[in-house]
Amino acid sequence: MNAAERVSAQLPLVSVILPTRGRPDLVRWSVQGVVEQDYPGPIELVVVHDQEDVDRALTELATDRRAIRVVRTEHSTGLAAARNAGLPYVQGDFVASCDDDDVWHPAKIRLQVERMLAEPDLVVVGAGIRLLFDDRTVDWPGDCARVSRAALLRSRRKELHSSTLLMRRWVFDAVGGYDEQLPASYAEDYEWLLRLCTQGGVGVVNEPLADIRKNTTSWFRERSEIVAEALEYLLRIHPELAESRPGHARILGQVAFAHATLGHRRTALRWAARALSRWPVAPHAVLALITALTGLDPLRSLRLTRHFGRGIT
Repeated sequence: MNAAERVSAQLPLVSVILPTRGRPDLVRWSVQGVVEQDYPGPIELVVVHDQEDVDRALTELATDRRAIRVVRTEHSTGLAAARNAGLPYVQGDFVASCDDDDVWHPAKIRLQVERMLAEPDLVVVGAGIRLLFDDRTVDWPGDCARVSRAALLRSRRKELHSSTLLMRRWVFDAVGGYDEQLPASYAEDYEWLLRLCTQGGVGVVNEPLADIRKNTTSWFRERSEIVAEALEYLLRIHPELAESRPGHARILGQVAFAHATLGHRRTALRWAARALSRWPVAPHAVLALITALTGLDPLRSLRLTRHFGRGIT
């Protein structure tokens, strides 16, 4: 055994859970991104087909140190259930998640494992992302090496996107899996992080290590009823969100804007008033007011925010 083989043999196994549904072409790119990681240790990938037939051809992309298994959810549906369905199959001490329309950069797992091994108090490490729009790309590397609980309550951090996370396996036993009660699994990664951050440190590798597609169909884009219902649920089960005035206002404003897009004028104004009482410059609440009071097409607001690389949800 040469030196490189000895180093590789000592590195931990990383397990990857990749849920997919209705994206047979895109998921192959995501799988290829996992296989082509330059991490010298072993990686196993579990592709979870959400209530659809498994694509066994994906296993043909496996290599000597990149095992691939394909499974299917049977009893529950939705993104949270699909993520949870992969957990019984993983063997590694570290678990990573990736969505089926996103692609990792080759150095992602290697750099994240290095952080985890160097800083044992970290329970999760995210990474910067590259947002892919139809006409441009936007790099979002993140602005700090660690994200505090207060910062997480204030903002749903892009560098903690579900396609960037590398987690210690034991935290799933400590706080449970993803919440399958969330309507349409909206914001399931953020909800899980709110529980996860109670167990240890949250780190970030501050360089773009995953391409996040913003030019494909989203399960949630313009689905305002789901957004409103899910965020109201999030506020109920995580009352600690109210500890951060701007963070609380952000979610209240998002609910207000969702109701405004549905034409629920009175409800939108009520939620917007709550948001602005918490934080007078809450941008989502302002957009909700404009939409509710003027009848402005909400899609114009959404396109404007996306033009600057920011989403409204």
